[in-house]
Amino acid sequence: MKQLFILFFVFIAANVSAQYAPQAGLLGSTALHKDSSIFVDWAISCTINRGWMNVADTALGKTTAGVNSSASGFPDGDVVSLGDGGEAIYYFSNPIVNGPGFDFAIFENGFRNPADSNLSYMELAFVEVSNDGVNYKRFAATSHIDTSIQTAGFGQYTDCRLVNGLAGKYIANYGTPFDLDEFLPLSSINLNDIHYIKIKDVVGSIHRNDCSYDAQQNIINDPYPTDFISGGFDLDALGIIHQLYPTSILNEGKENIVSIYPNPCQNQLHIQSSERVKRGTVVSLEGKVIWQSKEIDQNNIDISSLKEGVYLLKLETEKGNIIHQYFTKN
Repeated sequence: MKQLFILFFVFIAANVSAQYAPQAGLLGSTALHKDSSIFVDWAISCTINRGWMNVADTALGKTTAGVNSSASGFPDGDVVSLGDGGEAIYYFSNPIVNGPGFDFAIFENGFRNPADSNLSYMELAFVEVSNDGVNYKRFAATSHIDTSIQTAGFGQYTDCRLVNGLAGKYIANYGTPFDLDEFLPLSSINLNDIHYIKIKDVVGSIHRNDCSYDAQQNIINDPYPTDFISGGFDLDALGIIHQLYPTSILNEGKENIVSIYPNPCQNQLHIQSSERVKRGTVVSLEGKVIWQSKEIDQNNIDISSLKEGVYLLKLETEKGNIIHQYFTKN
């Protein structure tokens, strides 16, 4: 009788831990298929800041699989690999807004265990939103994945009912949705003017020197190490559910107003714009103003003095348009 009681308690405890939505296709799942009519548009402007193939052995270098455009447009299986702690930053000239229910969804390329529909190979990522590209708010991530044994770098499956608030929860072709309602108590962010979404790879190591933590300071155990060129979170697409203007209205009679090149760059950053650029500002990801000018000389900016990294370029045109673009200095 005592043994039966113990087994019953273990069974109940396991089911209490597995408290979140199940895998795509199962009753109660929140997964959104890529062909769903709920999506009104797809993100197209994405900047990638690569992470290491193995954060504990940086001599291996950073991931190289995929390019920025791999994360743009409709989910097609062409992905960009972020690497350990790497990040992708989407910019929306037509901001995402807080509407009824979910507001956007993120697509990865995980796959299901053929022997158990609840289990899948998951690579996870944090998700953050921002009005200005400097000040971000992170969705509260929760992980109840057992941390007594490291999840293997490839081929080991996990129950997605153990995680919440993390991109990569669902298998390929199904987006993990996010609802801006989570931030309603905050006055420091305008939920109807989200111009930036950051997706940051979870370093899945259970070693405290290298690990990532959820909102409750629990270690998140996901595949590690993934020490190959396609390691880390594999970003496929971001689907938009609620945006400020219908796409047809926003694009009517308008063209892409500005582009910067080359990106990544080394010494000179060139700006091509249909409007004259009046002033520009370069800001670090920590929010520090690195460079500022009231006049742009022939639409060229000397960045030779900048350290390697990712920066935000803010431009103001003669017509008062404010453009935000990320660039990478090599």
